[in-house]
Amino acid sequence: MLLRKYVTVFLITFSFLIVLPTVAQENNQDVVQQFNKTEFENSLHKLAPKEFSLLFAQKYKRDSLRESICLIHIENVMLKSEDLLAQFWGNYSLSYWNHDQKNFKKTIFHVDKLYEIAVKLKNDDLILSSLINKGDFYYDYGDYNQSMESYLKAIKIAKKIKSTVKKLIISKNIALLKIEVDDNQGAVELLEGTLEILKKEQSKKLNRLEVSIYIALTKSYLRLENYAKAEYYGNKGIALSDEYGDEDAKTYFYNFLGETNLLKKKYDESILYIDKAFEYANKIETSKSQLPFINLNIGKIHYYKGEYEKAIDVLEKIEFNQQQKNTNFFSLEDMYKFLGKSYKAIGDTEKSLFYFEKTNEVYTKNDKQQNAIGIEIIKKYDLQSLKEELSEAEKKTKKTQTILYVSIFLALFTVGGLVYFYKKREKKNQQKFAKILKTLEEEKELLTESVPLLKGETLEEKQVKESTLQEKNIETLQQKEVEIIDETKAKLLKKLQNFEVKELYLSKNSSLNEVAKKLKTNTSYLSKLVNAHKGKSFTAYITDLRVNYAIRRLKEDKKFRSYTIDSIAREIGFNRSESFSRAFKNKTGLYPSYYIKNLDNQNVE
Repeated sequence: MLLRKYVTVFLITFSFLIVLPTVAQENNQDVVQQFNKTEFENSLHKLAPKEFSLLFAQKYKRDSLRESICLIHIENVMLKSEDLLAQFWGNYSLSYWNHDQKNFKKTIFHVDKLYEIAVKLKNDDLILSSLINKGDFYYDYGDYNQSMESYLKAIKIAKKIKSTVKKLIISKNIALLKIEVDDNQGAVELLEGTLEILKKEQSKKLNRLEVSIYIALTKSYLRLENYAKAEYYGNKGIALSDEYGDEDAKTYFYNFLGETNLLKKKYDESILYIDKAFEYANKIETSKSQLPFINLNIGKIHYYKGEYEKAIDVLEKIEFNQQQKNTNFFSLEDMYKFLGKSYKAIGDTEKSLFYFEKTNEVYTKNDKQQNAIGIEIIKKYDLQSLKEELSEAEKKTKKTQTILYVSIFLALFTVGGLVYFYKKREKKNQQKFAKILKTLEEEKELLTESVPLLKGETLEEKQVKESTLQEKNIETLQQKEVEIIDETKAKLLKKLQNFEVKELYLSKNSSLNEVAKKLKTNTSYLSKLVNAHKGKSFTAYITDLRVNYAIRRLKEDKKFRSYTIDSIAREIGFNRSESFSRAFKNKTGLYPSYYIKNLDNQNVE
């Protein structure tokens, strides 16, 4: 009996082990079948080059299957296209993709192509962007001279096209170079001047730049051993990150604050900050590059707490990972130094000497690199000239004061003009709004007669009678036109009338081809009929019907007015809120948001 039980259990287990892989395989096949490769490939051809590039960066390259299809599309379609913009955005995507793969040569190859194409296009904005990208990539790969050369070219273009935003970005990037060559005081002066000008711009587009400047300032003051300032900018940076929703930046701030407390020998506080940095780095993909720096601080904490074996374990893992990835790690000097000190503390003289020698090698290499770029920065880039340019508005010379007074006068004059323009525009908008409401009332009077509620009749029955009467009135309005055309046209116009009355145009499937199918005619005939009898193209006809519907329903339906513009657009058949807003503005002279706001202000029911 017992043997039989064991046999039964064995057979059940064996069957389960056989069936499980089959079920898993079937599930995997279902997932694969859900992804239509051909359909995805075709969708890529429909995207504008810039739109494709953004989707590839933000979405497609996160999925290995879509990523591989996109890379083939870039190589075979975009780079071989005669359209220079397609080539530009193809190279743009590949430069960032190769950068992510740590492929330095291919990254620079594609970013050089970006610059060449931008020059051919004679597009200063694209030239400027390609130069900034080139400077950023060289910086990431530790080639500071080439990075500086790119930024110097970029600043000339930024001045030429008077792009304050790009000048601020380049200024911040040059400050980062100064940090790397240990010119932290110069970096601080440049960053604080840049921050002062940036705050005057008061643009939400500059939020991320502002946070990145706080990161750089925290790092600079930490290197200057001004821990009070480092903590001030670090904590301020975290508050700004919360305000702007920039979670990625918190990894940097928490790690720097952890390092600050480490240097102040507040190890428990340091651990709290570094643990938070570690949490964010593992949670956010773009923050993973900070893990070696975070782990370096963890290793230092172990050393200072006398936990030498733990320090060695953490630090050697950093070394191993960096060798495996074949990437630069600019704090190698510190890593080797603390490995040497840790091995010395546990009495391993051989390994201690080995790592101290490695420390000296890296120190010599870093020193040469810093000296080389330091000379280049001093020779080719005058910090004072940039500071003067950034703070020009605050100079106290007579010439600047005169310009300032003139500027104030012009500003006041401009503000007065803007107020006058705004009031005038608001008056016109109110007139347009009133005209819309008047038109709606006239249509209601024309199309709907007053139907009394009879005794014993429900409200729903009354509404059905009103709807039927409205359809008859519409038919009467179009009767004269129908009488003077042939029978085929008359039938099609009747179908078109029913199409309007039943509000079928609200469906997203209201293309010429789809509507022709519904009305049982061909696209050419339907298009000509709409052109002849509606006086507009088929697309304009559908758009007008949708906008007119929106105008009416927004006035009558308070709940509908509470929807977002995007939801309203999709509800009435538009794919994008921008298309709806543009169509509404073209039709009424007002944006839908303005129309809704005024309906709510007047409490229109």
